[in-house]
Amino acid sequence: MNTPFRIDRICIALLCCFLFVAEAGIARAALPALVRVGVYDNSPKLFVDGNGHAAGILIDLLDKTAAAEGWTVQYVPCTWAACVAQLARGEIDLLPDVAYTEERARMFAFHDVPALLSWSQLYRGGRVKVASIVDLRDKRIAVLDGSVQAAYLTSLLGAYGLTPRFVVAPSFDEAFRLVRDGKADLAAANNFYGDVHAQQYGLSATPIVFMPTRLFYAARPGLPPAFHAALDRHLRAWQADSDSVYFAVLKRWQLEGPAQRINERTAWLLLLSATLLVVAVAAALRFRGQAAHRARALRDTENNLSLILNSVDSLVYIKDADFRYRYVNDALCRMLGLSAAEILGKDDFALFEPGLAAELRAHDLQAMTAAEPLLFEESVVLDGARRAYLSTKMALALGDGGARSLCGVSSDVTSRKRMEESVRIAATVFESHEGMLVLDRTRAVIDANAGFCAMSGYGRDELLGERELPFRLEQGGCDLDASFWEAVDSEHKWHGSAYSRRKDATPYPVLLTISAVPDDDGHIANYVCTVSDITELKQVQERNQRLAYYDDLTGLPNRRLLFERIHACVAASRDEPQVGALLFLDLDNFKDLNDTRGHSAGDQLLLQVAQRVGACVRAGDTVARVGGDEFVVMLDAVGTNDEEARLHAEVLAEKVLAVVAAPYVIDGLPHHASCSIGVTLCAHSHEALDTLMKRGDLAMYQAKADGRNVVRFFETWMEDAVARRTRLEGELREALATGQFELYYQPQVEGDRVVGAEALLRWHHPRRGLIGPVEFIPVAESTDLILPMGAWVLRAACEQLARWKAAPHSAHLTVAVNISIRQLMEDNFVRDTLAIIAATGADAGCLKLELTESMVIEGVEETIAKMEALRRHGVRFLLDDFGTGYSSLAYLKRLPLEQLKIDRSFVRDILVDPNDASIARSIVALAQALGLSIIAEGVETAAQRDKLLELGCPRFQGYLYGRPMPVADFDDLVVAPVTQ
Repeated sequence: MNTPFRIDRICIALLCCFLFVAEAGIARAALPALVRVGVYDNSPKLFVDGNGHAAGILIDLLDKTAAAEGWTVQYVPCTWAACVAQLARGEIDLLPDVAYTEERARMFAFHDVPALLSWSQLYRGGRVKVASIVDLRDKRIAVLDGSVQAAYLTSLLGAYGLTPRFVVAPSFDEAFRLVRDGKADLAAANNFYGDVHAQQYGLSATPIVFMPTRLFYAARPGLPPAFHAALDRHLRAWQADSDSVYFAVLKRWQLEGPAQRINERTAWLLLLSATLLVVAVAAALRFRGQAAHRARALRDTENNLSLILNSVDSLVYIKDADFRYRYVNDALCRMLGLSAAEILGKDDFALFEPGLAAELRAHDLQAMTAAEPLLFEESVVLDGARRAYLSTKMALALGDGGARSLCGVSSDVTSRKRMEESVRIAATVFESHEGMLVLDRTRAVIDANAGFCAMSGYGRDELLGERELPFRLEQGGCDLDASFWEAVDSEHKWHGSAYSRRKDATPYPVLLTISAVPDDDGHIANYVCTVSDITELKQVQERNQRLAYYDDLTGLPNRRLLFERIHACVAASRDEPQVGALLFLDLDNFKDLNDTRGHSAGDQLLLQVAQRVGACVRAGDTVARVGGDEFVVMLDAVGTNDEEARLHAEVLAEKVLAVVAAPYVIDGLPHHASCSIGVTLCAHSHEALDTLMKRGDLAMYQAKADGRNVVRFFETWMEDAVARRTRLEGELREALATGQFELYYQPQVEGDRVVGAEALLRWHHPRRGLIGPVEFIPVAESTDLILPMGAWVLRAACEQLARWKAAPHSAHLTVAVNISIRQLMEDNFVRDTLAIIAATGADAGCLKLELTESMVIEGVEETIAKMEALRRHGVRFLLDDFGTGYSSLAYLKRLPLEQLKIDRSFVRDILVDPNDASIARSIVALAQALGLSIIAEGVETAAQRDKLLELGCPRFQGYLYGRPMPVADFDDLVVAPVTQ
């Protein structure tokens, strides 16, 4: 090349309008301890090498800057799109190689001095010829996902009337691969990446050079300004010194100079591109002239075509890219009852109801993207009648290859569809799985479908001409007779259950329908027999009947059949009164077997129990399974009076106890079981079924309560006890709702001073007066009432603690509150207790929760965890009734207790029973050994107190110092020294 000019001057001339240099003094500020930098594949500017390390020009420059500034850099590999998204979310701090745009400047922070200068260039595959921009018509261009190149190319090509066809790629490497594999014609890339990698994919540069670009390190918003100032300071200094590390890095990556001087070949390409742009403008003007000529010819063609299309009955129309009508023929206007002017410019949503418009739009979208015409069946409701159309739709492509309009032709096929539907329905019905026979007027078979042949075993040829049909109305009865056919001829139809026979003479149940078909004169011309094999239906009905009345596991009658048999016995014995009996049997501890050895073992036990009990009763008696492990034995007429019936029922019940208690073998292992039996007598003349069942249940529950494996007969007091219990439960609920409860306090004394109290619940019944807890607490514990009742007691005691804390003479007092096992086992017990303490302002250190041995034995690990959680907040625990239960040291030493209470049963006879004295002495010694305080309850005499003092117990509670009393009386007692 001999043209005398300097390459760097050419570069400056082409790129100067895109360069921006700003100087600003930025003070050093506090920088982040760790700078997270995104790295995507765009070598040689930045990439991740084979060792997994970040590398490239911009990485080397950043490493030099970080070393000089003392930054710690962490490189985060990601794709371009992912890197941009992470930078926007603040998941990385810095992203190299970002071209400045106004949109990006609103999202990210840019420094002033460009790190590199670059431009974009199109690279072509081996067979693609591109000499100028106009050669890009119909070309597929691979662009980077999220890059600005696509927007720039769209604007550039639009000036020439071209619409680009982009193929989006996640990386430059993938864009070049798409071109190599023939999935794209060209790829857009920056000159750095293209000059290094194009050849390895067999690509070469085109003369199309565009979008000179300044490249920066984009930073997330909020990064300190001193960070940008440091980058600018180093870049400005390095680019001013030709011997700096900046040029050394560029040289290492085989590039030149601060402005990336381009070689002569590239400069000539840029000049050639400019020349080709001028040529392209001229070509564009020529193309526009040709387009105008073609438009005139097209209008003439359209006018001629309209004359032809308006003469056909089919609907013909053309829609634009927005699916608005641009042409309609007269047939479409007539169908809609509108003129062409009223239709053109509108879409289907303006002309049809929304559902139909959405369907038409979906078909149009498919046709727009298809390479060939598509057929659709569409229906339109006009004037209340539905019309069917067969539509052919095809995309009309403009010169650039893109589908920009749609042509459709729709023909009315309503009549044809109706005819086809009738034929299809008739054929489908006849060849369905239902059996069908067609008879002539003489009742001879003229046709049989495959369904009947498969059902009966006869071949079609064997049936043709037969007049004796293989049907009977009753199993084992006669064939269809003359009276039957007279009824069919009269009613023209017969439908009902019947029996047919197969070719092998096997009978089977069917559902038979015979319809008489008249001719045009009203005379019967044919008979159509429809036959359904209902063998499975009959079996299902029988199975459902068994499921409805029998237990699926044991085969015993279920509750429903038991009730029916009891009713039947009652009805049959009204004229001859007899006394019967119902035995309610429930297995003891059956749940333990299920839980330890599984439900399969439980089922085996139930089967064996059912067989044993069934072997004990008479043939006329009933053994029924009415629940999981519950059985009822109905003994019919076991006596003429109650005494005789009771004796027979008791003998049988004891026999059942014995057989149930005999050893079992389940899954090869021995097992022992027992049952509890409740018996109620029934005089069939007057007892209601519900009453009998309730009484039997009550007797059975009483047997459970009396220790299990026993027989108990129903007694009237059982019913009365349940009624009282139910009434008491209702009154307790009302008491909670209306505030009938009050806390009494029994003093706890040490020396001559009241040191605390035990809170005891009292019920002010509106009719019965003051009621102690012994009468109502068991009912509350057996229901859900103990939870709200316990919460009320705890809150009332804490409120009183807070009031005592406010007065100097009572600030030292503690309150012991009894906690039920139901409260302790609640998952939220700790949370709710702490919430009450916080809400009332009580001192947690003055609150003692009183537990019993049986409570801590059940779920000991969970109990200890809850006690520890509350103790950490200051709450103390007292073990009541110690020595009356298990008294296990193994768990006692693990419990976070503060105090033991000697039970009143030991205190009562401590002066006369040496054993009680020894037990009390042992409890005191044990408490001292474990570092626990000790208190005795039930102290009623001074002698008892003195004996306890002698044994080492310093604190007392009992009638000697005061009965449980209202809080006002208790406050008076606190003021004065204690007297006995």
